[in-house]
Amino acid sequence: MPDSIDFAAHKLNRYPSKHAKELRAWDAADEYLAQMILPNEPVLLVNDGFGALHLAAKHHAAAGIYHLNDSWCSLKAIELNIENEAAPIMYKGQDITYALVKLPKSISLLQAQLQLLAGSLKRPLKLFFSGMQKHVSNGHLDVLKAMCGAVEYLPTQRKARLYQVVLSPQIFAQSPIEVPVPELNLKLINCAGVFAEQKIDIGSRFFIENFTLLPKAKRVADVGCGNGLLSLAYCNMHPDSELFLYDESLAAIQSAKLSFQANFPNQKVSITHHDGLADIAEQFDLILINPPFHQQTTVMTDIALSMFAQAKQCMTSTSELWIVANRHLEYQRDLKKWFKRVECIAQNTKFIVIKAML
Repeated sequence: MPDSIDFAAHKLNRYPSKHAKELRAWDAADEYLAQMILPNEPVLLVNDGFGALHLAAKHHAAAGIYHLNDSWCSLKAIELNIENEAAPIMYKGQDITYALVKLPKSISLLQAQLQLLAGSLKRPLKLFFSGMQKHVSNGHLDVLKAMCGAVEYLPTQRKARLYQVVLSPQIFAQSPIEVPVPELNLKLINCAGVFAEQKIDIGSRFFIENFTLLPKAKRVADVGCGNGLLSLAYCNMHPDSELFLYDESLAAIQSAKLSFQANFPNQKVSITHHDGLADIAEQFDLILINPPFHQQTTVMTDIALSMFAQAKQCMTSTSELWIVANRHLEYQRDLKKWFKRVECIAQNTKFIVIKAML
């Protein structure tokens, strides 16, 4: 077993950088996986949250460090935390000895990642999976058993679970899920791991019920677009608008592209894998946001607040920001830090639609 690494001494940071002070950029599952590192061997890191695993692999002189990750924000965090290195190298079938996997929240994403990896292998590969006990479900274990056969359970450490398996080369047919939206005459094409993969998000549904109140805008940004449902619904009403979609999840970006191709193949639309509107030098007439209130498995409002601050930088005095959110989050209070005009447009027992202007 390699010597342990003190993550605290390396001052790892989460991304976005503004977050609750008690949140760390690593957990006991990262520390447990770090114990499995084989010095001087090439390794694949799957779902490295903020670069802790990369740092540990570098500490133990890994012959090559490769990443498989759905999250733009995670990759940005890794880039910022691995001092004096180039951007993380994405896995594209390079020769690896073993893999360390942080179990993702989405079971379907885990399955898709294993299928992708199995299809690239030339020989069986040893994998170590870890996650905090409260986030590991029977569904995760069912996927490991179905994909890898025997699963070796290692002792729990500080509420972190660890599993060892062997994945064999195999080609899988990966098919996205088609979700009809008959009331809008649309269909969503959802890739594994996208938010609301098998159903219509109820917050988005409530937002769309109030789309008749939205202005007709020339340039529209959909921030945290997911599968593109909000933009698709707006396009139905205003086909001449230019649409710009952003999401930090690659599964979301792939889903939005497929959904637009299925519904509006000739629509002028830009779909970008990015951290919302961070560093986007554009201005929009209308910005739509259905913000998440979690990052990975951590419940938080930091991502939403970051989206609102980014939106302000892309607005003019006549631009409008429209948000749908859970009522209990009370975003009106936060929005007043950046916007002079904040008003409730519609609400029900669970959700609220808010308009903000400079």
